Amino acid sequence: MRWQEVYSSKLISPEDAAGFVKSGDTVAFTMGREAFAIGLAIAARKEELKDVKVYIPFPGYDFGWYDAGWESSFDIKVFMPMPICQEAVDARRCDIAILEMVPGQEPVIPDILLTEVSPPDEKGFCSFGQSLWNKRQQVKEAKLVIAEVNENLIRTFGDNF
Repeated sequence: MRWQEVYSSKLISPEDAAGFVKSGDTVAFTMGREAFAIGLAIAARKEELKDVKVYIPFPGYDFGWYDAGWESSFDIKVFMPMPICQEAVDARRCDIAILEMVPGQEPVIPDILLTEVSPPDEKGFCSFGQSLWNKRQQVKEAKLVIAEVNENLIRTFGDNF
């Protein structure tokens, strides 16, 4: 089977991707931009999800879950409080997860890892874009990876596809 056929067979809507999230799951976004459409689709399931732990390294988008009234659906943990979530951190509706990354502790392996990738190149490889960090390692370790293809994400070179 050619890579184009494999790629096409894996494409689903953000809503279908969000359907993989179950109550009690641990969901993590990779460093860099959050997978926007999938994040919105998960947040739209607020009334049906309970106790979903969501790790967000550097919050950049407001999916709604920083507001009061979302705590029973989403337990939000950020690594770096940004202006978009500072009020939630101050009100203790959102935790700073850096405390969970103390040396000697087991790393959090999410049930679902959300990341953003470029469209595939002529060989079928997607790039992680400009925010490489530890994405490749996280993808290898995660139980399930959902990648949002961003047509505008830059393609970077090296071992990051």
